[in-house]
Amino acid sequence: MKIKKLLFTAVALMSFSAVANAQFYLTGKFGMSNESGETESTTTVGSTTNKTTNDKNPYNNFLIGAEAGYYFNDNMAVGADITYGFSKTKNAGNKDNWTADNMFHFNPYFRYDFVSTDKISFGLKAEVLLGFGKNKNNASDNYKKSEIGFGILPVLNYKFTSNWSAGVGFGNLYYSHYVQKAEKNYNFANNETKNITNTWNLDLTLQSLTFSVVYTF
Repeated sequence: MKIKKLLFTAVALMSFSAVANAQFYLTGKFGMSNESGETESTTTVGSTTNKTTNDKNPYNNFLIGAEAGYYFNDNMAVGADITYGFSKTKNAGNKDNWTADNMFHFNPYFRYDFVSTDKISFGLKAEVLLGFGKNKNNASDNYKKSEIGFGILPVLNYKFTSNWSAGVGFGNLYYSHYVQKAEKNYNFANNETKNITNTWNLDLTLQSLTFSVVYTF
């Protein structure tokens, strides 16, 4: 009986320790951009120079997202990255004519940290890419879009306090299966209703560099 009690106590203590060491974390992202203005072209024929100025098509882009995760021990975590992006381009000559794209992504992931100290956590994040969206204009819906794939990216966190840390990601190795399917009411060459793009990519450019502020509960 005493042995059973000791075993029960030990299991209870280990369970409490696991819960105590587990950590939830949350971060968000937000971005907006706008492009407009003019383009100027110069043509020279002999001694005559002509300049032509045209308005650029106004372009707006909006992105919002959140990431939530759970460390179930000192080195391993599971979570998901949720992102919604929207972009719209208007015709400079007639702003009632426009084209818009939207895309929603839900990317569950597993993270493993090779280095885990009181201040620094460094590791890899393996994620599944799941996305869907739509392209449309002022006249009709044009395409349905979907994406599935996976990616691996290095991640680094630096802790300022027990609750706040800065997150940095750089580089990405990913595979994407992207499908663009024409809507039934959109006449896309009549004999072609679906475009499929399969992509393997290793991104080591500055565009892959991301920063975030992370709050740990």
